[in-house]
Amino acid sequence: GEKIPPTAEELRRAAMPVELQQGDTICVIGNSLADRMQHDGWVEAVVQSETKGMELSWRDMGYSGDTLMKRSRSRGWWSAEQYLSHAKADVIFAFFGYNESFSNDTDQFEADLKEMVGKYKGQKFNGSSAPRIVLFSPIAFENHGVEYLPDGKEHNERLAKYTTSLEKIAKELDVGFVDLFNPSAKLYTSAKSPLTLNGVHLTAEGNRQLAEVIGSALFMKSVTADSSMEKLRQAILDKNWHWHNRYRATDGNDIWGSRSVLSF
Repeated sequence: GEKIPPTAEELRRAAMPVELQQGDTICVIGNSLADRMQHDGWVEAVVQSETKGMELSWRDMGYSGDTLMKRSRSRGWWSAEQYLSHAKADVIFAFFGYNESFSNDTDQFEADLKEMVGKYKGQKFNGSSAPRIVLFSPIAFENHGVEYLPDGKEHNERLAKYTTSLEKIAKELDVGFVDLFNPSAKLYTSAKSPLTLNGVHLTAEGNRQLAEVIGSALFMKSVTADSSMEKLRQAILDKNWHWHNRYRATDGNDIWGSRSVLSF
């Protein structure tokens, strides 16, 4: 019989960086970009709003200073892999590349990225299947036009190269990829006021606008983050507060490190 051409909806779904499924646990890893997102809640609000009824769980494990290969923690802290298993990760959103870009060595970055993705694809953190992985590029550096901050030219030259590396490895290893570098650079040019505090760390408004970029990329359609999500976002922020105070307990060394076993 005659082949029926795919519908626009089928084509859209086929182009998505990841297929989200009922009851998925999404774990976010990476450095400051990932870490700071949880304190505004916009990215999760967009994803939860677009997947209403799918009962997704979201665990932000971002940690400022992290790189692909180095993730310094207090003594006694679980490894990243133990936390991914504890959370039963079905999907991993990985935000790396900014910290690594200062070494300006994309060959090493690509080798490390292959190692991490290969290792994670060989795991069954949820107990039954390999995680679905999406690699997100770093955002661009915003020029504030002030003498006490860099103009970002050198940063962006490096970040553009690392974005290319991320896309290349994502295709090679058959995982999702979302470009945040080029869309964020475009947002800066049209912003009425700076979207970052210092060129790299997003403001609450910057995170809201980036959430639209991420949502639009994940769902392959225009997505808006606005006040209609406020009740949902506040619930997410409350949940994040509880998660953060367990995952990042104040002075964790007193709780699970060497001082936790001191006798008095």
